[in-house]
Amino acid sequence: MIFNYDDIRLRAIEACDLEMIREMINDPEIENMIGGYSFPISEHQQKKWFENLPSNDKELRTIIETEEHGAIGLVMLSDIDWKNRTAQFHSKIATSKEIRGKGYGTKATKALIKYAFEQLNLNLIYSHIIDYNIASQRAKEKSGFKKDGVLRNRIYKNGEYHNLIVWSIQKGELIE
Repeated sequence: MIFNYDDIRLRAIEACDLEMIREMINDPEIENMIGGYSFPISEHQQKKWFENLPSNDKELRTIIETEEHGAIGLVMLSDIDWKNRTAQFHSKIATSKEIRGKGYGTKATKALIKYAFEQLNLNLIYSHIIDYNIASQRAKEKSGFKKDGVLRNRIYKNGEYHNLIVWSIQKGELIE
């Protein structure tokens, strides 16, 4: 277990989580809401990824878990810069109707940010969110992130280019 926050827990990825992660990667609804892209992956590819999952100091990947639903998604920090004390934040929540819209994304965001500031001594966390992903932008705003600016036409989805909205939060700005 890494961190508890309200009714969620963040923990390390285990083999039992692979199917949920694979389903999220292969879910077109989730893929459409993230800034990057992902190709469909097979069960075999997923197992190989897990076997080679890097344990380095540049990434922190965690599973979001609730007592009621079990594993429901993941949050992570990437590009951790230990000199400048910064990292990029990413999240994915399962598309199940009983999970979406319940505030789990906001709680998971707050949990990982709190952990990053209090345990890892990071100073600033940033996130890039595709312009039409309003739910992710709301979760950032509710957590204390500030809108830094716009990266114009950075993402190509569904036949057109979209902006990335840059959000960041500094130590001391987290809304509890």
